Amino acid sequence: MGERAKQTFESYIKTRKLFIMLLTSYHNHSDYSDGKASVQQMYMAAKQSGLHEFGLSDHWIKPDDPDCAFRSWGMSWSRLDEYVEECLKWKKELDDENFTIRLGLEVDHFSANWEENIKQLQNYPFDYIIAAVHFVGSFPIDHRAADWEGMNQHEVDTMWRRYFAKVRDIAATRVYDFLAHLDLPKKFNFHHSAALTDDIEETLQALSQNDLPIELNTAGWDKDCRSPYPDLPLLKRCCELKIPLLINADAHHPAHVQNHFAEARALAKEAGYTQLCRFEKRRRIMQPLL
Repeated sequence: MGERAKQTFESYIKTRKLFIMLLTSYHNHSDYSDGKASVQQMYMAAKQSGLHEFGLSDHWIKPDDPDCAFRSWGMSWSRLDEYVEECLKWKKELDDENFTIRLGLEVDHFSANWEENIKQLQNYPFDYIIAAVHFVGSFPIDHRAADWEGMNQHEVDTMWRRYFAKVRDIAATRVYDFLAHLDLPKKFNFHHSAALTDDIEETLQALSQNDLPIELNTAGWDKDCRSPYPDLPLLKRCCELKIPLLINADAHHPAHVQNHFAEARALAKEAGYTQLCRFEKRRRIMQPLL
């Protein structure tokens, strides 16, 4: 293909993207953290599924609490360079006009050392960095139901309050590209009471004021809670506050890269969303929700 023809084709592709919905999923995991398959297997499954853009975002967890038990499911700190290099290797091999690999990372936020953690990641060519809360202190939010069992409602509410306080801290930093699983503590069906109404509203206002997108994470449909993160009432309020949205599978297995995506698009529309966002080189791009 000649240079002029190539430029014309690339221009056509860019114009076409303005009028179609690109199917994207950026929150997914390989065996660098707690995924069940290799980087190659996850990328190949995503490409074969018909996704247009796909990113792995393995867990990067550097806690400020030495009692946080994360090593069984978080990426080894020494493997970050290897992870980035392997993702970029497959990007070079698999990217084409219909499929693009995006480079991502899911970073647990800790109030005492988040600046140090983010600084360490600045020299990598990430397309997006996801903020997540999996620990309140050393308490693991979504590791197992047994961690929650035996709590009374007041204690459950306290965990939810502390969780949402960390989400507000995340929003205030303005250094992340979007937030993972907004209402994750419901995973094992330990729900907050109505006493948290003000905390939740304050949290959503913080996300809105700091312009931090959330994801509609479809993995929750297959957890004990049988509900995506977030559920419809919370999603509607996010839409009212103009909090941008992505749809992600949070896939840990190649078979799950588009799990519940049709339901998720329908739910997003029911909540009032008309656009979704995607990312390239830490830049947010809005596209229609079709």
